Amino acid sequence: MFKDVIGPWPTHERFILTSCDDKYFDRYFPRFYKTFKKHWKLPIHVHVIDPSKTSIGYLNNLDLTYSYCHTDKSVLKFPYSYLTYCQAQRFILLGHNLLENQSVIVADVDSYALREPNEAQKHTMESNMAFTEYNGRLMATFCNFHHSQKAKALESAIEMQRLIEHTDTIGVDQLVIKQLFKALPFNTLKHGEWIRHLDVKTDSDINQHNKCLIYHEKGTRGKHKGEQVKWTDIGL
Repeated sequence: MFKDVIGPWPTHERFILTSCDDKYFDRYFPRFYKTFKKHWKLPIHVHVIDPSKTSIGYLNNLDLTYSYCHTDKSVLKFPYSYLTYCQAQRFILLGHNLLENQSVIVADVDSYALREPNEAQKHTMESNMAFTEYNGRLMATFCNFHHSQKAKALESAIEMQRLIEHTDTIGVDQLVIKQLFKALPFNTLKHGEWIRHLDVKTDSDINQHNKCLIYHEKGTRGKHKGEQVKWTDIGL
């Protein structure tokens, strides 16, 4: 599960990484794929946890790289283990595989691109670790892992694995990122310019979210207020 990953790690110097279980892949990945392809024009790598045969078929017909794994139930001992594992897997995969020359954008699969970044924004992402910061928290929703912090990326992956295997901690990705990277120099992706970490409940919220580079739906009442894309919309 953590180690038995099927599929190669990308060799691109710059790419976008996401991961999810099969349910989220089916629901959100068409939109993620279509919008990031259009606006960011970077290679995409997706890691799918417990994919169906249908999902593997989709992956084989898209312009991307992918990997997948099957859940080892003996490792997931606690009620929230599977949820936290799905949330953290992209960072675990990244930490064990990040190459010396790579700078990798890491994004939630239920986020999506609204517009193309300008040259200054691209530099902000590429030149260092980069996080959105909200209410004193470094957010895991959309961030950049820079090769200069390769050792810290691996340390974070190992700590996330430990928490998933030995505790029932919720949100291990968010917790570990705050613990390990808060003290480091990093570039801040300004709230409201890059992404808005607030619930989407009203038309005003949607309007504010639409001003950002990245849209991420927050709150249970906001999960279906953004752009909707189906598999048929991307030719599958």
